[in-house]
Amino acid sequence: MSSRTCFGISFESKLEILKQVQDDRLQAMQNNPMVSVIIVHLYGVDFLVNCLESVFKSDYPNLEVVVVFNGHLDNSFEIVKERFPQTVTIKNEKNLGFVFPNNQGIKKSSGEIIFLLNDDTTIHPRLISILAEKLINSEAVGVVGPKIYFMNEPEKIWFAGGAVDWRRQTTEHLGRGNRDNPENSTEGEVDFITGCALMIKKEMIEKIGLLNERLFAFYEDADWCQRAKKAGYKILYVPFGGVWHAKSATAGSVFFGSEKQKNRLWLAGAYFWRVFMKEFRIYRNGFYFFSRYAPFQWKAVFWLKFVFVLTPVFLWKVLLRLPFSFLSLVKGKSL
Repeated sequence: MSSRTCFGISFESKLEILKQVQDDRLQAMQNNPMVSVIIVHLYGVDFLVNCLESVFKSDYPNLEVVVVFNGHLDNSFEIVKERFPQTVTIKNEKNLGFVFPNNQGIKKSSGEIIFLLNDDTTIHPRLISILAEKLINSEAVGVVGPKIYFMNEPEKIWFAGGAVDWRRQTTEHLGRGNRDNPENSTEGEVDFITGCALMIKKEMIEKIGLLNERLFAFYEDADWCQRAKKAGYKILYVPFGGVWHAKSATAGSVFFGSEKQKNRLWLAGAYFWRVFMKEFRIYRNGFYFFSRYAPFQWKAVFWLKFVFVLTPVFLWKVLLRLPFSFLSLVKGKSL
């Protein structure tokens, strides 16, 4: 047998097959605009690794992954650099919230399509392809998002489109806690897509701007979508259940990693400050959102509700409920 053949296949034929595979991949990349997946990470390396593993199993042929690290609360940066060297990484010295790091990732990205994804999620291999197809095939659609399930209860829905009730001044995750049914399995326009898994055209970002950094966290996704709608774009819910979410595994926590070993005085001060700032941002950002976007006929109603309902509730949370919640944590030693 010739040294240039192996199992009946010539060396030249192998080169030809390899070249064809490379040409097919290049053609697929040219036919599919790059999608940049932006993942902001604070703490919980296992969640992040699971998320990245699911992203890199995607069947979409032209993908870039950008991970933004918020501080040094675990060894996730080193693990990602070792296990996923193809990722683009940004390392911040401290926790800069949700909005600013996502904007960092968007600015660093090369894709024509941006996909914001929480680090405590896993996704279906077909998800990115299905969402990207909706954006690519319609000039009118600017933002798309999928159905999202609870990770620990995968038969229950966490998000099936976002709705804003202007009369009651509330935002809602449609379908939350329900199982699949015809109502939440229909594609259609919605008021907003959650930032947990939100895909958007970069050309639209260039028109309406990045996420609003004044908001830090909370209402930033609804604000972005309202700006998109005012610019003439549609916000589309796609009922493909391709995301499983660990229910804000990091956002719902107060202390992370070695912080829990610090002295009680530090823990008390940090707890009060962090919980206060969370409640304040929800209160402030809600005021900003509804004051800016509520239809004219509902603005007066909102301002009255803000003064006589929302402000007393906020004060009750920070002046009464917060101290008692801290005492219960201390007694339970669950800090």
